[in-house]
Parts: sequence; C-alpha cells; structure tokens
Amino acid sequence: MATVNLLFDRGPLAGPPFNLLFGDDGEIVIYEAALAGALPGPTLLARAVPAHDSALAAALPAPSFSAQLVPAHDTRLDGRLPAPVFAGEVAVLTNVVYEAALAGALPGPTFSGAAVPAYRAALDSTLPGPSFAAIGRYDINVNRPTVGQTAQPWQTARRGVAGVTQPSAAALGARAGAASTWTAARRVQAGVQTLSRGDMAKVRADARAQHQAGRPLRAQALDRFAELQRFREQVAAEFLTALQRRASATSDHQDRYRDRRPSLVSAFGQAQRLHQALRASHQSGRPSIQAHRAGYQTAMRPPAGYGYRPPIPPRPDPCYTPSTRLVFADRSGGPHLVFICDKHDIRPDPVIVPIREVYMVTNNVSLTRLVDGAPVPVLSASLSLEADSWTWGFSASLPGQVLSLVEPQSSGPVELLANINGTVFHVVVEQIARERAFGQSNVRVSGRGRNAVLDAPYAPVQTFTNPGQRTSQQLMDDVLTLNGVSLGWQIDWGLEAWPVPAGVFSHQGSYITALVAIAKAGGGYLQPHAEAKRFAVRPRYPVAPWDWGSVTPDFVLPSDVVTRESMTWREKPAYNRVFVTSGHGQGVTGQVTRAGSAGTVLAPMVVDQLITTGAAARQRGLAVLADTGRQVDVALRMPVLPETGVIRPGAFVQYRDGPAVRMGLVRSVGIAAGFPDVWQTLGVETHA
Repeated sequence: MATVNLLFDRGPLAGPPFNLLFGDDGEIVIYEAALAGALPGPTLLARAVPAHDSALAAALPAPSFSAQLVPAHDTRLDGRLPAPVFAGEVAVLTNVVYEAALAGALPGPTFSGAAVPAYRAALDSTLPGPSFAAIGRYDINVNRPTVGQTAQPWQTARRGVAGVTQPSAAALGARAGAASTWTAARRVQAGVQTLSRGDMAKVRADARAQHQAGRPLRAQALDRFAELQRFREQVAAEFLTALQRRASATSDHQDRYRDRRPSLVSAFGQAQRLHQALRASHQSGRPSIQAHRAGYQTAMRPPAGYGYRPPIPPRPDPCYTPSTRLVFADRSGGPHLVFICDKHDIRPDPVIVPIREVYMVTNNVSLTRLVDGAPVPVLSASLSLEADSWTWGFSASLPGQVLSLVEPQSSGPVELLANINGTVFHVVVEQIARERAFGQSNVRVSGRGRNAVLDAPYAPVQTFTNPGQRTSQQLMDDVLTLNGVSLGWQIDWGLEAWPVPAGVFSHQGSYITALVAIAKAGGGYLQPHAEAKRFAVRPRYPVAPWDWGSVTPDFVLPSDVVTRESMTWREKPAYNRVFVTSGHGQGVTGQVTRAGSAGTVLAPMVVDQLITTGAAARQRGLAVLADTGRQVDVALRMPVLPETGVIRPGAFVQYRDGPAVRMGLVRSVGIAAGFPDVWQTLGVETHA
C-alpha cells in the first residue's frame, strides 16, 4: 500500500484547534485546511466453478493520496465506497448441487489534491534611534541665571502582548451511512424436477472477505513552518449486512434449508481524532531599553569675579588650496594615489633620545641560512653602508665547524639573513677564509647585500639606451627590465624627474652601474634596502647646508648616549657658481649660482649626457655647491637603541654636546656586533 508522508519542521505550540499557515506576503495569514478524498466503490468479479467451494474474496489496493490546500476554506476527508458490482455465471443442472460464492475485488480509494508551498512570515520592525540637535549660546556678560534643559521625547516602551485568534475548531467526525439498493426478496414457489430422490443437502454459502480492517496510515507533507493537522475521517460502508432471505422450492422432496447471506466486512474502521500541537515561530518580544546620553548638562550660574571669555583657537591652515589642479610629488606605486601636503613640511616628528644615567639595551645577533633556515653560529659580525655605496658591506667570524653551512653551492653563493636587534639584513657570502691554530679554528666570511646580484660577476655587461623619449625615472625602470619582463626590483624615486629625449642615454656596464649613472646625473645616490629588493633614490643634499638651521632633525642625540666621539676638520673650496651641461645638442647648459652670493668662485664644469632640462641642471648644481667650504666630519659611537634602530645615511642628526649643538647629515653607518655588545658608528657631515 502506497504511503504519502506530510513532514513538518516544528510542531504546534498549543492544542486544537489547529491552523495551517500558507503563503508569505509580508503578514501572517491563517488558512483553514483539511483533507478531502473520495474512495471509489470496490468492484467484485465472481465466477462459479462446478464441484468447487467458492467464497467471496475482495482485495483493496493501497489508497493513493494527493491534496490541494485552498485558502479560507474548511475541508475534511470524506470517503464513500460505491456499491459493489458482481458479475458471475451460474449453471444449474438437475440432481447436481454446487456450492457457489461470490468473489469481489474492491479497488483502492483514489484521492486527488494539490499542495501550495508554505512560506514563513513574521512581523519585523525596527525603531530608529532618536536624533538630537541643539544649539547653545553662553553669554557671561549678564547677571541672570541661564538654565537649559533637554526634554526627552521618547519613553521606555511598554510591552504589549498580541494574541493570535484561531478561527477554526476541530472538525467533527462525520459518519456516512450506506443504503442498500436491494431489499428482502419475496418468497417464490417454484417447482424443480430432479432426477433422483432424496433430501437435498443443506448448502451454506458464505462470503468471506479476504481483507481485515485496514491499519490507519499517517500521511505527512513537508512544510517549512507549522505541522499540518492530520485528520482521520470515518469511512462507512455503503452496504449493511443483508437481511436473511427465505427461499422455498416446491418439489416432491422436503423443503430446502434456508440459505443465509454472508455478511460483508468493511475494510475500514472508524477513524480516531488525533490532537497535534501547533508551534508558532515567534513569541512575545522582550522590551529593550536603550539609554540616550545628552551632550549637555544643566547650566550653572557663573561665580562672582572678573569675566573671562575663552579665546577661540585659530583654525589650522589647510594643507591644500582649493583648486582643480592636482600636483603630485611622487609617482603612485599602485592603484592608489598618494598625496602630500604642498604647504607644510610633512617630515615626521624627530626621535629625541633622552638623557639617562643608564641606557639598558638587550642585544640580539643571529645568522640564518636563507635556503633552509638553518641557524649559523656567529662569533662576531659587522655591516657598513656609505652614501657613495649602493649596497651593504658584510663580514663575520664563525666557528670552524660551520664551514659546510657557508660554502658555495652549485646554484651560487650562500645567502644569509643577519638579524641585528630586530633589523634584518639580506647578505650574500662572497669570500671565505679559514684560520686554524692550536686548539681553535675560525672561518672568516665577507660579502655584500643582495643588491650585489645586479653587479659583476653575477650580472652581464651590456649597453643601455633609450630608443624613445623617456623620463629619468622611466629610464631606471627600463634598466631593471629584461625583454619586457621586470627583474623584480622596485625604485623609490626621491628626485624631481625630468624628460630625456630619444637616443640621449647610452651606458655600457651592469644593471647597477646604469642605475648609479642616472641617479648621479640628478645630484642623487642609491640607497639599498636592508632586506627587500628595493632601491631608494635620494638627493645628496635634500636641503642646502646654509639652510640647515630651519630643518627639523630626524634624530636628536645627546652626548650622554655617545660612548666615543671623534671630529675631523676639512677645508674645501668655497665655490658659489658652477656650469652644468650635457655636451650635446639635445641637452642644456645651466649656470647654477648660490643665492645671495656674487658667484665669483667658479667650480669646475660638470658634463653629463643626461642634463637635458633645467631641473636636472639645478639638482646637479646644488650637489656641487653644497659640498664646499669648511666641514667637520663627526664620528659618533652609540648603541643600537630600540627607539632609533639602525640610523641610515641621509638622516638629519642634531648632536647636542652641552651648549654646543651641531646639525649634520649622516653619510655612513657601521655596525659592530660582538656578543654581547652591539654598537653603531655614525659618520655625520657638518658645516662650520
């Protein structure tokens, strides 16, 4: 027997009456629904077979189920069995007695219906937060109290409980009676001629039902909301037990016994009402109280005394003047635009090292092989960088047993990561020396930063040109490109870029020498990154030495933090004018004169093929005229403090030695790490 299941994701919250919810149009709509089905009448087929015992057999197939839910209608399951239809053939022969019975088959009840998908609906409301706006004026020049109060237009809401009315009640069971279309027959006297005498045997024909009362089946339908109510309706047989019919036959023998008609057993019993709880998806909401804070308090009467009006602070000068013309100071390194202030100095605040009796520093020095992360024991290490150098210099003393960790591999020299108090340096081991003595063995290694791969012997010598017009910054990008593919190095351009006509640039050498030539043409130098594949192009003199009095230093160092100090005086010609030229027809010849001077002391002429515009001539001339006059080279030995780290060339340092204050530009830095001590020595250029 087929089964159709109605499935629900939750049960009802209360008892009957039950409501079936369908649809989702923004509000909760309650539909009353019930199942209605019609069971067709069973059909009986019978055939009498001579000399066999026959009985009435009926088979009920499994009922099929389908449903259609109609909004706002009360429905119920109502089934009726039509009268059975019998078909048979009976042959009557003289003096032959047959025991016959009727066999009928009841087809399964059919049920049709359509189900409408159910939707979950709920009332969802959001109360926006109250907004408050007020303007207050405070005048202390009057002698009267001013009291301001803020009224709250909202109060705490009271909880409201809304009930849900169930408009439908439990359906009552309906009993459908079955009226028989036949009545008791009248007795008819009929003569029958028999071939033999004797009493005819008493024949009892019973109709036996092949099925017992069917077991109730529970059918469920899948619904996303409340569980549908299951209804069981009584199915009453449309036929009652037939009345006894008395039939007599007139013959020369005794009358036949009365033949009793068999009773018909119904395959359906009375349904029982099932109560199922209905569960709602929403409950009564809990009140939520939200406090509102006012930005003002009740004013107070000013005390006696002199009146004081607080000054109005001046508004800061805007960084930009409203204009439709955008001026960029640097090229964007990605999809984002980087703006700088065109009215104010955007240099960060200086790092001021305070004066202390004791400076506590926890030093950490380690070496790690890059290829596999293997630690390399180190006895001492040193690193150095100068403004005229484009890479870090590196040397270290190692125990003799670690020679295998630093020996060159088939792929090239070994690369190490040196960690000095949190600053990581990526270096390449280029030279190895081993020293053995009685009871000890040391390995001395030296090399350069990872930038060394752009120079000989790792990079080939080639010729660099510009077939088309390019800027000075684009020339560097072209140098670091091979067959249209970038080598993976980045340039942080810190000069004013200038255009270079096609065919002007021509250089033969490695990648790094070409980069140095371009930076030098604009009065700059290359500063390598300690770890990343990146260069910074910095001007040799960001500010002319005669204007250093208005410069905000990057670091302020007291003499207390310096463990060793040395000074060297140098005297250079006081040039105040220089001619800068390109030496070819596509360039320019510029005359750069120090402002405020007569320009009578002429420096040697500078010839460079990339001097093609006035911007290039001005930057190159500044680098020449700034490196003149009396200079003092100051060497400062100090620890690598957490607040300063490793101070790199190009930083402005203000050195305070009691009443004497010196402003200078860092030109070199050397790091000496001999565990447990780590020192850095700064070479500072100052002008008297």
